[in-house]
Amino acid sequence: MPNDDASDRSRERLSRRKVLAVAGASGVAALAGCSGSGAESDDEPTSTSGTDSTTTEDSGPEVYDRMYRNGFPNNPVDLHANSYSSQNFSELAGRLLHDRYVAYSFATSEFQPVALEEMNFDGTTVTLKLRESLSWDNGTDVTTRDIQTQLELSKKTNGEIWGYLDDYSVVDDKTLELELTEPTNPKIIKFTFNNMRVDTPHDVFGEFLEQPASEVQQFLWEDDIVASGPWSHVGKDRQGWEFERNEEFYAAENVNFTSFLLESYGGNNALQQALIAGDSIDGVSSLFVPPQVVDQLADNVVENRMPSKWGYGIIFNHEDEHFGKRNVRQAVANLLDRQQIVDNGGRRTKFPAPVPCGIAPKDQEEWLGDSMSNFDTYGVDESREEEATQLLQDAGYSKQNGSWQDDSGNTIGGDYFSPAGWSDWTTMTQTVVSQLNDFGFDFSISTKPTNDWFTQYADSNFAMGSLYWLPGGARSAFPYFPLRYQLLNTHVNGGHQYEADTEYTLRGMDGSGEMTINPLQEVNSISQMSSDEEATPIVKRAAWHNHIELPMLSIVGTNGQQWLTSDEWNLPAEDDPSRKVPRPPMWPIHEGELTAKPP
Repeated sequence: MPNDDASDRSRERLSRRKVLAVAGASGVAALAGCSGSGAESDDEPTSTSGTDSTTTEDSGPEVYDRMYRNGFPNNPVDLHANSYSSQNFSELAGRLLHDRYVAYSFATSEFQPVALEEMNFDGTTVTLKLRESLSWDNGTDVTTRDIQTQLELSKKTNGEIWGYLDDYSVVDDKTLELELTEPTNPKIIKFTFNNMRVDTPHDVFGEFLEQPASEVQQFLWEDDIVASGPWSHVGKDRQGWEFERNEEFYAAENVNFTSFLLESYGGNNALQQALIAGDSIDGVSSLFVPPQVVDQLADNVVENRMPSKWGYGIIFNHEDEHFGKRNVRQAVANLLDRQQIVDNGGRRTKFPAPVPCGIAPKDQEEWLGDSMSNFDTYGVDESREEEATQLLQDAGYSKQNGSWQDDSGNTIGGDYFSPAGWSDWTTMTQTVVSQLNDFGFDFSISTKPTNDWFTQYADSNFAMGSLYWLPGGARSAFPYFPLRYQLLNTHVNGGHQYEADTEYTLRGMDGSGEMTINPLQEVNSISQMSSDEEATPIVKRAAWHNHIELPMLSIVGTNGQQWLTSDEWNLPAEDDPSRKVPRPPMWPIHEGELTAKPP
């Protein structure tokens, strides 16, 4: 016999979800019972029928008047939809608004065409054919004119595709040919397009073609956003960023509900509490939840996990008086007990990098093979103080009154930046700083809002701090991308000041002699290899450079956690490949594998 109290709570939960769905983004503040000015909204609700109403568009599918509420930790007011302006660009909004060219699933290790019908390789020529039915949400076709504009602006802003591209030509309104600079591994081109979206309508971005790159990079695309994906832009405020079903989307029949909300929460803890309640949130695209909290989650909450190829790492300022020195960076690597950092940060979903070398942890054995034994672990589960002491002394440092100092009396340390609201990163940062300060460094933790955190690094206004050491997502499965990311770090505009395009002399990988390497040239040559077998020797050399020089420090790998709810939504089966394409719920909705249940 069901518990009456539990049944009442369930009815209250469903009732509140219906109210929230009607309220939309603009109604969140009113439901919270407060308004800064006390003024009433002039907006009228677009529907008074809650989630139980349905519409039928022509002979299309039944569409339910329901909102999917996806929690995220950011303030939408600070974000925009222009991918050429990396600072404050919202990747999640991009996934909703703009269709991807191809998609990669960790379940199948294969690519599938999305906005592209075909991607054919013939020597140095790559033929791209757009879907005939691909259109913008204003009803106009997506054509090669739009793709030309995207390519030209990408060239102007040093976009990744131009690392391989020499030129291009238009065949017709839906077909375009790329001419590669040299033979390139098709996997590289596919991963690059996997990371690109149809997000540059010529009617919006054409004006920037004759302007300096800084103009498009400063353009905050917040109004009159034109979409090519399943969702169209409605509006945003501090409470949320709202989208509505794009009726012009070529697979609109896959989406059987009317709206989607990126709802703002204050950080990980607030999102975890929402999942514990389970009554006002439908999903979270990425959220660390520790085991003790998982046990408390509502019964309607379902976990999805996939390799994130991402994780906690350390970024050094290579122009800093201390951390610009190889010995000091290596001392840090020796001092950090990576296993303890994982244990404190959440070992249910995290694992230490076996060796710091710039390659994703689960891929290291595959690529390094027998030579992996030549790589020093720097101490996976220990703090190697003797090694660190010798490295610092060799670099001219001495320990005075418990603190390591250079010959001018300057201590090693500074502000150690960490992102606010990322609870697991906060814990790992506390562990890192504690380990270093116990040895005699002098760090203070400085927690910053995410946008400010990035700005500190982009402006080179730091000594050392936390930052993800893998670019994340599918492309990090191929070593070329994480190795190149750590050298150039375009995510913070190269603010770590690493000299990548120059020669370095390192000890030989086999323990004897020396090797000279230009790391950027070495990594770039990986892309020219037609197979993994040809690329492997170069990957090993580039990884060895990363291991010795430490442009960044590899610490933690992660399995990403996504959260879905099942009371109002049909979820894809556990073995459905759509669950393993970043990121749920956006991709399963795109594919028609996550749908609204009938009322």
